[in-house]
Amino acid sequence: MIKLRDVTKVFPAVAGKGAQPTGAQVVALDGINLSVGEGRIHGIVGRSGAGKSTLIRCLTGLEKPTSGEVWIGDTQISALDGAKLRAARRSIGFVFQHANLLDSRTAAENIAHPLDIIGVKGEEKRRRVAELVELVGLSGRENNYPAQLSGGQIQRVGIARALAASPDVLLCDEPTSALDPSTTRQILSLIRSLRDKLGITVLLITHEMSVVREICDEVTLLAEGKILQSGDLLQVATDTRGPLYAELIPLPPPPTGLNAVMVNCDYGDSPTISTSEDLVRLAAEYEAHATIVAGTIETLGGRQVGRVQLALRNYNNEPISREGFNRFLRQLEESGVVAKEAAFL
Repeated sequence: MIKLRDVTKVFPAVAGKGAQPTGAQVVALDGINLSVGEGRIHGIVGRSGAGKSTLIRCLTGLEKPTSGEVWIGDTQISALDGAKLRAARRSIGFVFQHANLLDSRTAAENIAHPLDIIGVKGEEKRRRVAELVELVGLSGRENNYPAQLSGGQIQRVGIARALAASPDVLLCDEPTSALDPSTTRQILSLIRSLRDKLGITVLLITHEMSVVREICDEVTLLAEGKILQSGDLLQVATDTRGPLYAELIPLPPPPTGLNAVMVNCDYGDSPTISTSEDLVRLAAEYEAHATIVAGTIETLGGRQVGRVQLALRNYNNEPISREGFNRFLRQLEESGVVAKEAAFL
């Protein structure tokens, strides 16, 4: 549904006040290749300046790539201008960090605004607005003005407005960063339910890993305009060599001063290891006493994944030998457990 092929975006560097132009350039996007399938929720993460906003602007046609192609479905957005581009944008809904509602209009009138622009009138418009009000859970609030709505209700209006023209793709730019945790969960649940009901494809920009864990099927990490890591959420979360490994399922810090070998283990997709106690029993088969010193459980893509840190000692209360440790790691791998050495003393 969404495809970016070798997309590069270069901006001229902005000179300081009174300075002469230097011809320097800023590469905001550098050879981006990305594909998001129909009906998927794909998270884009990265620090400020990583290129996330430029990526969104290229997807909507607000910026033309310096090179490369941007596709939404069968339409090459990057090749369009004028009326053709405006028509193509109807297939894209946009949810902003701040909903930016028109204060002088009611919730229903804000939702109807895109319909007014594309010429939907009369009973068809009223029917569509009523349908959207119910869809986003705003029944009874449709005649309220923005000042009379909570932050979560305002964002619901923004989502309904983005869906007014029945788009195929929903682009969400930090949609929950201004909301409290409880309201954030409600809005994320709404976005997921809309995807399920409408089959819409969602691209979500965020800096919050909790949002990615909660809602995304896939995730891409941007840094300095380049993709550092991209893929299925569970796959990325259990890639011990990837930069998102520790961020998606963070471990609390273990106790200090332990005289033991440390290993991080991810389980949940294994046919034989389903609990942390299974790991302890498996270690015992290799004459190792395993103690769980840190652990967490997260739900990723509808599946629970546990990440624990084990302290391994032999039965003389000394660190397990390197040979025994390596055999234990091999057995973990054969059992479908992702393991990463944290420290070998």
